[in-house]
Amino acid sequence: MKTNIFLLTYLVIVLISCNSLTQTDTVKVSIPGSYSAEWENEFKKATDTLEIQLLTQNGSESYRISRRVHVTFINQLKETPSEYKVQSWTGTYNKNSKTVIINNTGSILSFDPAKKILWWGTTIYTKL
Repeated sequence: MKTNIFLLTYLVIVLISCNSLTQTDTVKVSIPGSYSAEWENEFKKATDTLEIQLLTQNGSESYRISRRVHVTFINQLKETPSEYKVQSWTGTYNKNSKTVIINNTGSILSFDPAKKILWWGTTIYTKL
């Protein structure tokens, strides 16, 4: 009887540990892609796009992050040309906090895969 209980307990522990090994990190899997945010105030209108890609395919924790910002100035007394900025960084995924830390700036990107959004500070980006 004690042997059966021991074997049953052992079997349950093995099944639970195998299940935790096969679970994927849904946040990490959902990170690669393009994200967009738009905002406007009385002086300008901006469109901001982030593109996040894995640097290598096999279990990488590192990402290439490209940012493209287009700013159009409005309500100006004189015509001001639009601005277009391109920036590139690398980022590292933190398993514990499930965030990407941009190595060059220290900024933190947070993700909600269910809602398909990314937070960069207080700015919310929608996944395209």
